[in-house]
Amino acid sequence: MSCTRCQGLMLEEPMIDMEGAYGEMWSCSSRCVNCGHRDDAVLRHHRQAHARSIVVSHQAVPQETVEVSWEAEFAEPLAA
Repeated sequence: MSCTRCQGLMLEEPMIDMEGAYGEMWSCSSRCVNCGHRDDAVLRHHRQAHARSIVVSHQAVPQETVEVSWEAEFAEPLAA
């Protein structure tokens, strides 16, 4: 199984819910060894319940150009 965020390796881990309605409850979830992202049935359910559709416009978006001066007075030389 690969991570949905970074495509890293996901490992299954046992977890305990200390504040469950029926007392302590063990469950199994997956955790990415690269980024630490967790994935289990409850998290997937909440993500789907709160997901919003994204509206994409095909119109061109004007972009601003910003000039940056590299000779600013507050810049200090980097240490070796």
